[in-house]
Amino acid sequence: MSRNGHIHLGCELGCIAMITDSKFSVNRGLIVKVIEPMGLMRWPGFDTEVMPIWRVQVLAQGHTICYHLPKKGELRHEKVGLVPDQFLQCLTPLSGQMRFEFEDYEPEPNLEPMAL
Repeated sequence: MSRNGHIHLGCELGCIAMITDSKFSVNRGLIVKVIEPMGLMRWPGFDTEVMPIWRVQVLAQGHTICYHLPKKGELRHEKVGLVPDQFLQCLTPLSGQMRFEFEDYEPEPNLEPMAL
């Protein structure tokens, strides 16, 4: 967070991005479109902080994002899923016009954690 309380985002609504960080190597390098801001949420492995989360859609046909659902003990493969902003590298120029203000979001209640 910056000194004025604004969260620096690496992506924005509508941008094309690459997943650069993930527990599963199969997710790294996937090209996605950022389709919706999900607000500030806790993410597994980052217990003490909330972070901006995006809903993204995988663009490559036949590819999915792999998630681990620890409470259910299962792996899921999703074409549309959630990814923290810090796990994404934007591939299109940021316009700054459609940047989403995550500061207005209250942290989401603890949903079933999933690891990307």
